[in-house]
Amino acid sequence: MREREESQAQISPTTLQADTFDVPDANLIIQSSDLVNFRVHKPVLANASPVLKDLFSLLQPSDSETVDGLPVIQLSEDSELLNCLVSMLYHLPVVPSSYDKVLYFLATYQQ
Repeated sequence: MREREESQAQISPTTLQADTFDVPDANLIIQSSDLVNFRVHKPVLANASPVLKDLFSLLQPSDSETVDGLPVIQLSEDSELLNCLVSMLYHLPVVPSSYDKVLYFLATYQQ
């Protein structure tokens, strides 16, 4: 009975992402490998990652993909991992669902 209640109480990562990272003043969309969009702030990501800061400093071609006028950057991480990473940047921590994903998250977060 308790297992059933716990499984019903879990929030799906996709639902959380849409509610948490669809901010009206976002100026960038990062897209996960499973095609979930995260509307985020470019300065927040640039401050957290030297790699992304360098990427943002490069000139973007005029034919780059956009959604609602926002540039889209496609990343190789899945939506659960990106949700955890972006949550940390916005001080809304989310714990990955498995031990393997926790290790992957920690490895990614350290970079």
